[in-house]
This record gives sequence, structure tokens and C-alpha cells, in this order.
Amino acid sequence: MKNFLFLQSSFGSNNLKLKNNRSSIIKYLFAILLTSLTELSFINLASSQTLDQSDRDFLWQKVQKCVANQQGQPPKPDPCLYVDLNNRYVVANGSNQVEYLLLPTDKIEGIEDPNISQSNSIPYWQYAWEQARKYVVSQKPQVQYRNQYGLAINSKQARNQDQLHIHMSCIKQSVSMQLETDDNQIPVGNFNNFILTLENNQYNIMRLDNNSLANNNNPFYLVNKSLGSSQKMADQSIAVVGRRRGGYYILKTESDASKGYNAAAEKLLDEDCSTQ
Repeated sequence: MKNFLFLQSSFGSNNLKLKNNRSSIIKYLFAILLTSLTELSFINLASSQTLDQSDRDFLWQKVQKCVANQQGQPPKPDPCLYVDLNNRYVVANGSNQVEYLLLPTDKIEGIEDPNISQSNSIPYWQYAWEQARKYVVSQKPQVQYRNQYGLAINSKQARNQDQLHIHMSCIKQSVSMQLETDDNQIPVGNFNNFILTLENNQYNIMRLDNNSLANNNNPFYLVNKSLGSSQKMADQSIAVVGRRRGGYYILKTESDASKGYNAAAEKLLDEDCSTQ
């Protein structure tokens, strides 16, 4: 009788353990299922927030993501390369092998914005030059001289994004060689109607003999003050090329609807540095 009671007790105890184990397993499986569903929710959320490059606000949305991530903990510039919250710009990869973009953290549609053409405006070109020297030169060791790289911004008609962006990359060797050849003829400090044909388009060119692109040397300011009453900043496209012996060449070209010409100084850039 005692043995029977012992067996009954043991069976009850084992049965209880089995029930407890089964309950633990069910809870464990439920936890795994809940975690999986949560992860899937986050994946779907991330997918729904994927940026569409065909959207004309793609770059602006990208800037906003970069700023938000830089303000997070820990701070990180993703999906940009660099975020400068104090000076209000970011650096991002472009669509070509050795192409980088400088973009304001403020909403600025493009070259036509009057606020960027003042002598005391944020010196985006100065920042772009400093960042080009950092990123382009580190990417391509053969780029050793300042006349091998440069900057460009396209006209309103030639762009496909409505957030101001300055392209940073190498300069086509044929362009830099032509500028060096005509260096002594290029007027210093003003455009003075000096014209060169580069990459099948005409460019009005001036020279700066100092190494500043800020204040009165801001290319937006220089181009804007050179325009006639019938000309518009929206139609302009600007390039900045380093001058080997110091300073810069500032180039401008203008869209012409009658000729179907949409000004894009970006064409002067060698965005895979293949000609260097």
C-alpha cells in the first residue's frame, strides 16, 4: 500500500512537472513568435520609409535623416558621410564613383534662392572646397594639385533635385589645362566678358588670386552681381576650379531656352577621375 501511494505521488509529481514544462515551452514559443512579429513590423516600417531617388525631394529627405541621426545617441551621420550642425551642411555620396555632394541642412531649393547670394551668406563654396580636398584627394592618390579638383552647381533647368547641392569631384584634365594656358588673360576679380568654350559650351570666367570663397569672394555673390537686369540666377550654372599656383577660377554659364541649352557646369567635372 505504501508503495502504491509512493507511485501515485511520483506520477502526480511528474505529471505536474510535465504540465509545467509544457507551459514553459508554450510561453517560450509565444515569446519567439512575438519577437518575430515585432522584427517584421520594424522591417516593414523601414521599408515604408525607403527614400525614392526619383522624388525631387530625395536629397532633402536624405539631409533630414542625416541630421536626425547625428542628433541621436550615439550621434552618427548616416546615410551621409559627414554632418556639420554648427555650419549647417552635410556631405553625402553622389551617384558617381568619385562624386560627393555638399547640401545645406536648411531647405534651400537651388541656385535661385536670394538668401545665398549675399556677401555675408553661409560660405557653402568654402566648405565644399575644404570637403573636396578631404574626400576627393583621399579617394584618389593621383590627385595632388588644387587644379585637379573642383566644384559645380547646375542651373534650375538642368537639375532634377530641389535641394541645393554642390558637386565635388575631379576636374576634366582638358578643362584645367585650358584654364592654365589662358591664366594670364583671365581677368582678376571680375568676369569682364572673358569667354572660353569648354566641353562644347561657353563659359564666362574670372580669377581669384586668394584662397577664400567666402564673403565678397562667395561665387554666388560674384555671379549674382555680374548679371544684367534681364538675367536670372535660376538660369546660371557655376563651377569653381582650383588654380595650381593658388586661388581659383570661377566659371559661369547660362541656360538658353531658344537653343535648348540647360546650363550644367557639372559637365566640367571628371566624376570618376579617369583623366587624372
